[in-house]
Amino acid sequence: MSGLREAFADLVADVPAYGDLDRAIEQAARERRRHHGVVAALAAIAAVLAVVAGVLAISRDGNGSPQPVGPSPTPTRTQSSRTWVDTPAVAREGYGWEVENPMTALQAGWFAVVAEHLDPGGGQLAPQDLGQGVGFTWPADGSAYSYPHDGTVELVTDGGVLEDGCRYLGTPPGTNGTESCRTERLGGPQGERARISRYQRLCGAFDGPAAAYATCGDYAVAVAVERRDGLVGYLVMRGRGTSDHNPLEPEAMAAAAADPRLTLPDAALAVPSNRAAASVLSDHFPSWRGDPEPAYPTDRPGVAYAGGKLGRDGFGMTVWLAGEDPVCGRSWLVHCVERHVYGASDPTTVFVGSWDEEDWADCCPRNSRAFSRRFVYVGPRHTVSVGVYRVVPQDQAGIGPELDQRVIDLLLDPRLQQPVVDPAFEG
Repeated sequence: MSGLREAFADLVADVPAYGDLDRAIEQAARERRRHHGVVAALAAIAAVLAVVAGVLAISRDGNGSPQPVGPSPTPTRTQSSRTWVDTPAVAREGYGWEVENPMTALQAGWFAVVAEHLDPGGGQLAPQDLGQGVGFTWPADGSAYSYPHDGTVELVTDGGVLEDGCRYLGTPPGTNGTESCRTERLGGPQGERARISRYQRLCGAFDGPAAAYATCGDYAVAVAVERRDGLVGYLVMRGRGTSDHNPLEPEAMAAAAADPRLTLPDAALAVPSNRAAASVLSDHFPSWRGDPEPAYPTDRPGVAYAGGKLGRDGFGMTVWLAGEDPVCGRSWLVHCVERHVYGASDPTTVFVGSWDEEDWADCCPRNSRAFSRRFVYVGPRHTVSVGVYRVVPQDQAGIGPELDQRVIDLLLDPRLQQPVVDPAFEG
């Protein structure tokens, strides 16, 4: 009896120490039934919830497979003429959009390095603005058949592999006379693999007396070096006459192309290649047709270009490192604006402008003029520029805004802002 009371005391806290045993047993039974009822009710509720969840899943998916639950995706912003807010841009000297290229100031510093190798005595080499790389001129020697020479030094991301040097010259096929190009091996200043290529085009008989054949043609001499930084450096000299008229020694040309002081920032190596830029352009304009690929390498660090045709219009895109906002050139200007593409309160700006020739041309075809519409977007990493060009007959209007929305979508494509790492420069 005492043991039973102690056992039931664990179940029923208020069982009296000396009460009726039957009454205590009945109270314990009531507590046990109530406990089991609560558990059963909870189990039933859980079963109902499971059934409801399964029904909802089937109604959402159609086949009963579970669907992930997550935040709703952020809708993509769209732009059109309904969202544009245009502000006239101030016109200054120049033609088209004058766009800053941060590489220009960097490569201007290359001239002094190149001059150390090519013109150690000074007085011969003079800088020349030739766009990419560093350009220079070498004066004529004063003879009756001598002309000034033009030269450039550039670095290319050609996979760091040196191939036939003639492909670095990019010389057009000769239209008259004979032309030739030959390549020979050459050693760099530190034993690097190098090539020297000599191209020349000799004039035909109708260009003058036979004595002038060798001087009225054109020549180009290029030295390409596999640099230790994974780039190919090359120097090209061009002028009138044969390749023997080149005033520079091949060893000096190789030393200039291989000089490690000709450096580029990592950001320049991450600009998309020409092929990548053309791929993005084709996604937005499937009917665009790119220009035939040249036989010589065109990928240059810090800039990508995709040129071609869209119907009867010339249509090209350039991508390079981001700099300052462009300046509107007043020559042949029709209008230029700063366009806030998502409304006045949004800072996303695209620069849109149109330029037209002042006078009708008497050729190409007769009574026509050139018309261009140009767009510039200065992004977080890269500046993207698109140009549309057309020769407009006298009885037709120029290029209108019919392509503006699609061009702006192309300019803002995030793939053109992503850094690209060439495997040749990893590590």
